[in-house]
Amino acid sequence: RCRRRRTAMAKKKQSSSPKRAGLGVARVPQKKRTPGVRWAPDEHERFVTAFTLYPRQWTKIAGHVRTKTPLQTRSHGQNYLKRLARMGEEVPPPGKRGGGTGEHWTAEEHERFLVGLSTHGRQWPEVAKVVRTKTLLQVHSHAYKYFQRLQREGKGHLIPPPAKTGGARGKEQWTAEE
Repeated sequence: RCRRRRTAMAKKKQSSSPKRAGLGVARVPQKKRTPGVRWAPDEHERFVTAFTLYPRQWTKIAGHVRTKTPLQTRSHGQNYLKRLARMGEEVPPPGKRGGGTGEHWTAEEHERFLVGLSTHGRQWPEVAKVVRTKTLLQVHSHAYKYFQRLQREGKGHLIPPPAKTGGARGKEQWTAEE
């Protein structure tokens, strides 16, 4: 009899889960943590180079490192930032999601932008060809911000009219009244 009682109690203990205990949630076993993979000095060097180019963009950094996954790169990056903070060095702030590299336009690039804008108006592909060092999207974004600044400063008359090119369906995008 004692043996039956013990085995019955042992079975009850084994089968007791939070769901059966009335908590309503099944217990999920935790993943076993794998020990961290050491980073070779050349991998860390490539990481630091990529981190300066693409701050906190772990997939891009992992592509630059080539031997680590984005998850490993993120973990290494977070530990690297903690180390920088402990050593009292400057830690770059988190960037905006989907943002660019954060490189500012140089005076020469802005000057070429103005030349392209005066020559080609709002034809951004042509202006980007004049600028040479920025993408079409960067040129368009720079123009938008530049036009906003001109409006704020009361120099809206310097903004060229919208380009009179066909839209996606071949319709004009602006009329003569604009």
